[in-house]
Amino acid sequence: MQQLKTATRNERQLLNRVLKSLGLPAATECDRFFRYFHSVADLRYASQRQRRAYVGGQSRRRSLLTAIDLGRWVQQAPRPVLGEVLASSQLGQLLMDDLRYLPQERVEVLALDARNQIIARQTVFQGTLDSCPVHPREIFQVAVMHGAATIVVAHNHPSGVPEPSSNDLAFMTRLAECGQLMGIPLLDGFVIGVSSYFSLRETGHLPLTGH
Repeated sequence: MQQLKTATRNERQLLNRVLKSLGLPAATECDRFFRYFHSVADLRYASQRQRRAYVGGQSRRRSLLTAIDLGRWVQQAPRPVLGEVLASSQLGQLLMDDLRYLPQERVEVLALDARNQIIARQTVFQGTLDSCPVHPREIFQVAVMHGAATIVVAHNHPSGVPEPSSNDLAFMTRLAECGQLMGIPLLDGFVIGVSSYFSLRETGHLPLTGH
């Protein structure tokens, strides 16, 4: 019973803040809202007649109901899926189509869910022709923000040659080690050239051994 009272009090406090932002007298308007709907969750079952009675011609009350409806829609909306990773070859070709002709080096992070579906893709750096400094925290920030189960990291070589440098391999190894510590493994790392690509997984650099 005590838990229910706490939840109701928190609900009223949150509603008060929204009412104040709408320029409505929070105390009286909060009481009015709960007389009509009893709880914010009950709003989804309210009839149009009940909603109109609550609004009573006050446009800011209508704005409140719209905001609650929008919040519920955002919460229930399915997560967008940008594609599904079935094999490194498939993803390598996709990345080549997008990155191989870029005049500058770009680092991209692909966030994947537990079913290897791409749920987010973000450029974390675009640099000069021969320099692209980026820190692992910027990459894993994307992963954490989107609730990724695994990540794929890719960058292009404007020279057109996909052969990774020693710095490339060291950086990818560092990412893989960070991923192991965070529980968000690096599924694959790509270097994209004009006519081919380099994949850490296809060449046996992933998964890490001896760590």
